[in-house]
Amino acid sequence: MVIDAAILVAATRGRSSAAILDVAAAAALVTTDRAVEEARRRVSLGMNRPDLLPVLESIIEGVTVVPVADLAGHLGDAQLSLRDATPSRNGSTTDAHVLALAWDVDGDIWSTDRDFAGTGTPVWSTPNLIRALADLR
Repeated sequence: MVIDAAILVAATRGRSSAAILDVAAAAALVTTDRAVEEARRRVSLGMNRPDLLPVLESIIEGVTVVPVADLAGHLGDAQLSLRDATPSRNGSTTDAHVLALAWDVDGDIWSTDRDFAGTGTPVWSTPNLIRALADLR
């Protein structure tokens, strides 16, 4: 399961921390180094909560972090796919690294972003993902 920065930030705030554990028990969690840096910036600067950085770092310990440089083969196509995705049509390609990673590992995306819709890659919100995991038990 590929997780984006928003999920890391939510877990750091305590909103998805239990969900991270539940999902990690059912699937490998992966993200990019860019998503990790974005989460660190949001927690430290955006939320002005550098005191929560150790919480974020402990969450990241359970996640495989892939360098964006390793995704070069998929990054250009992911940018095009995001740019042309029907739901967003806002031209944003900032999360192309997350989509490229999902393609690289043949995984689904766990995100709060709508920009991934229309790319052909399954995207899960936290409530739907937790509900799906509960149905598997």
